[in-house]
Amino acid sequence: MKLEELINKYYDQLNDNDFHIWNYISNNKKECEKLAIDQLAFKCNVSRTTILRFAQKLSLKGYSELKLYLKLENKKPKENMGQTEMVCATYNKVIESIKNKDCTEIFEKFDSAKNIYIYGVGMVQSSIKKELKRIFMTAGKILYDLNGYQESDISLNLANSEDLFIIISVSGENKFLIDFASQLQVRNIPILSITKLKENTLSQMSDYNLYISSVTFLETINEMSYESVTSYFILIEILFLKYIEYKNGKEE
Repeated sequence: MKLEELINKYYDQLNDNDFHIWNYISNNKKECEKLAIDQLAFKCNVSRTTILRFAQKLSLKGYSELKLYLKLENKKPKENMGQTEMVCATYNKVIESIKNKDCTEIFEKFDSAKNIYIYGVGMVQSSIKKELKRIFMTAGKILYDLNGYQESDISLNLANSEDLFIIISVSGENKFLIDFASQLQVRNIPILSITKLKENTLSQMSDYNLYISSVTFLETINEMSYESVTSYFILIEILFLKYIEYKNGKEE
């Protein structure tokens, strides 16, 4: 799990000092990798105890483990890596992340939820929703694909705390989706978000989180930017396979 994931996971437990520390670390990751705890405390104008508590709030054993996370995340791909290699490296990162993630709580909610709704805005999200619906149908799970604002409004009147909403967002900052998630929170309806791996509002509002990594190419043949979205489909397929293993394990 990356530091951004830990920040999203324990967001509600963090205070202003913690966010101040994280803001400095996230903007100076390479520098912080080499700083002693007293040096980072000086940079952030807090005590070393505050730095230690920040690390512990993220479920880390101490400052040394925080630095280890930074060191691992700071490992950059080779500068001469081609686009194909970059994409393959990104896919491998997604595969390892979801393969090693403990999805037990997500699968338990999948099985206990009376209804599962999928929602997202945009062409890419629409394709992801259809694939998620298709692949889980083979395991006997019916997912309701919500299309458009009207269906999302109707679902709010039908759903309750025994249901589950899966919300797909590339940035996690779409205003409409955040407003929609807020309405789900008021109704105490659980949310599973699927977003890019970064600190984002939707992930912080969600009960469960899944993340992908992607690569954006600023120039293609027609000098247009292009963002690879295959990572979403890789995540969905491996999530499905893990769900099958989970179900088979329960039956043994």
